[in-house]
Amino acid sequence: MSGEEGPRRLPVFLPWLALAGGAGMSMLLNSRGSLLPGWLMGALLLFFVRQQRPWVGFAGILGVNTLATGLTNLEVFPGSAAGSFGMAFGGALFLALVFLADRLIVGPRASFAGTLFLPAAMTWVEFFGSLGNPFGTWGSLAYTQAGAPVLVQLVSVTGLWGLTFLLVWFASVANWAFEHRDEGRRVLPGVAAFAGVLVAILAFGALRLAGAGSVGERVQVAGITVAGEVAAGREAGLSRLIQGEVFGDEDWRAFAEASGAANEELLRLSAREAGRGAKLILWSEGNAVVLAEQLPDLLARGSALARERGVWLAMAVASLEPSAERMLRNELILVGPEGSVAWRYVKARPVPGWEADHSIPGSPEVPVLRDSGVGNVGGAICFDGDFPAQFAGPTARGLELLLLPASDWRSISSLHMRQAVFRAVEQGFSMLRQANQGTSVAVDGYGRVYGELDHFTTEERVLRAELPVGRVPTLYARIGDAVGALSGLVALGWVGWAIVGGLARRWRARERLHAQPDA
Repeated sequence: MSGEEGPRRLPVFLPWLALAGGAGMSMLLNSRGSLLPGWLMGALLLFFVRQQRPWVGFAGILGVNTLATGLTNLEVFPGSAAGSFGMAFGGALFLALVFLADRLIVGPRASFAGTLFLPAAMTWVEFFGSLGNPFGTWGSLAYTQAGAPVLVQLVSVTGLWGLTFLLVWFASVANWAFEHRDEGRRVLPGVAAFAGVLVAILAFGALRLAGAGSVGERVQVAGITVAGEVAAGREAGLSRLIQGEVFGDEDWRAFAEASGAANEELLRLSAREAGRGAKLILWSEGNAVVLAEQLPDLLARGSALARERGVWLAMAVASLEPSAERMLRNELILVGPEGSVAWRYVKARPVPGWEADHSIPGSPEVPVLRDSGVGNVGGAICFDGDFPAQFAGPTARGLELLLLPASDWRSISSLHMRQAVFRAVEQGFSMLRQANQGTSVAVDGYGRVYGELDHFTTEERVLRAELPVGRVPTLYARIGDAVGALSGLVALGWVGWAIVGGLARRWRARERLHAQPDA
């Protein structure tokens, strides 16, 4: 225990129990039940750190969270144990450093103003880390609140950063109140200030949802994924490629034949859904696979279908060039009712690993077709949805309907879908996300769900929805990541002030020592 204890000595085991509890909460952050852990994790970890000497707290956070997150990563991310624990160590190191900074700069028994340092620092670390992180905003604390639509509305103003700030501020205020519990009613104004901000945020979200009318004209949409026996040969071939197996000519011919069967089924289902009234049809990411030389033929057949049926067909196609080092072209092609190509988009953010190593360079910006008859339609692919800046560029302004084909795996199915919905609320556009081995969803600019489909609980993976297409004005679309940047300025300024103050105190102490007369 440190020498800076509260008014009554705590049982020695209690802070360590809080550390274990906080680590346990961190293991739930990627689950459907992440709402409460998102609030409690920080409070428990901060309680531990505040009751320890600074470097003991740092080591405890680093060690326990590396273990907890590494174990979670084993289930979430495919790959080696070394990779899972390596990523966990990096995240735990930043977390431990932020808590160490709070312990050294603010510490126990600080003023209420001191409760703002930790949330500012944590928000800045999340924001700054997302700029250079190949995983984007993956792991943001804000995503834990996806199950609370009222709270999610905050991102329409602040982006993820305001929600992260709120969750960490709760942890800071809860510990501040505990540390000052001997002061009785003097604690109430600080607690009331936080409660007032929280109530205002909840009221904003509730009023925004209550006042939300239709965002635009409803469009009948369909998302299609081909899976099961007809896709088994294609999936097996892709798995062999990803594992690094070298294909010979016969292997490529067999792979193309197996993929062709799935492509035929995609075209058949697209024609069927058009016959049932769908005006826009989206294939899931890479559900159509062809060799590069076969792409023109598949595109011609899709164009003919769109023209004959009078529909918009968004063809997500993975084309492979066997002779190229970067063999993969992961593409979304939008074909209009006249049979012509409206735009083509190549995935900008391939997933680190095999996909990133083998993909051609992606498109520089999100394409948007305006006045299409089904809204201003744009597209991106799967992992692109984890980068908010991808949808903040000049060409994306006015986007009303985002088509987001995806390909996930069971352990991230629900999580990755929920993260994508945040992009719709931030920018205020409707979104159709069709996922292979994941959760497909159709939402409007408030995040309201009009259709949802779990790949693993249904035999026919076709999502149908009457989706209102339009744009909801948001402040975030105007100010972008200003809240994240401002948090960084506050945190860095605070650190700078603490350093200058410490140096000044040392200088004054040295001056006083030198000024003392000789004995």
